[in-house]
Amino acid sequence: MSDEQERAQRSVERMFPEVARFLGQLRHELPLFGPTDLFDDEGVRPDVIVRVDYALSFRQLHAALVVAFTEIAEGRSPEDLSVVEVRTEVEGYLAGHGIVAVDNQMADDEHRDLTAEQQRIVQGLVEAIERAYPPRREPDRVQQPVYGDGTVTVETQDHGEIVIDEPAWCLGHDDEPIGYRADITHKGPWEAAEFAGVEFLPAGISWAPFSELHPEPYPVADVWEFPPMEPDKLRQLAALVGSQAGRLYRLANHVDQIRRGMS
Repeated sequence: MSDEQERAQRSVERMFPEVARFLGQLRHELPLFGPTDLFDDEGVRPDVIVRVDYALSFRQLHAALVVAFTEIAEGRSPEDLSVVEVRTEVEGYLAGHGIVAVDNQMADDEHRDLTAEQQRIVQGLVEAIERAYPPRREPDRVQQPVYGDGTVTVETQDHGEIVIDEPAWCLGHDDEPIGYRADITHKGPWEAAEFAGVEFLPAGISWAPFSELHPEPYPVADVWEFPPMEPDKLRQLAALVGSQAGRLYRLANHVDQIRRGMS
């Protein structure tokens, strides 16, 4: 535990002694897991990180995983799930529902007409939040990569400056946010079909050589709204797309027949 975390814990214990004692007893008796990962609302720049502990029964854990499992990659077997994946799905489900509820409340608040007194209270709550959760923001730092002969030098938050292999097909890492080594991803150009102004099945190559949750020893194919694919899986998808093209032709012929019968 860091000095800052210890100071925060002592502050909680001093201000809420009964709650601290209860939580201390509960945590001593029950095993603690997670959070496995940091869950946030995509597209929103965070100001603070809020951690929440959930005391859950086995049935509640099972129910959360059942719901989460239906939303992950098709064809997976429960026996194939790693411990990290199970915890990530359960904790992501719990965190996700909280974020969705907050976002829905924010959307509702935008359409509310507040009286002067209600506006005063809302502003007071803003100040209360700033006291309880003072944001600590660091200026955005982006990559300034240095490219060599088949290599690139990038900066990471956990390993400092590192030199890694840079595939010829990678578009580069200029102006990417500086993150952790595990998040470094090589990305190639995307290609998509387009018809009537609508793009579909955009796809490209990606490779996260240091990924820890989902190791990628080799480059994979990224297809929009599909999980990363090995070459054989991508060929299977291509075959299905060809079958769908045949069905579209048959549908077009059927529509022609219907129209001729109506004339």
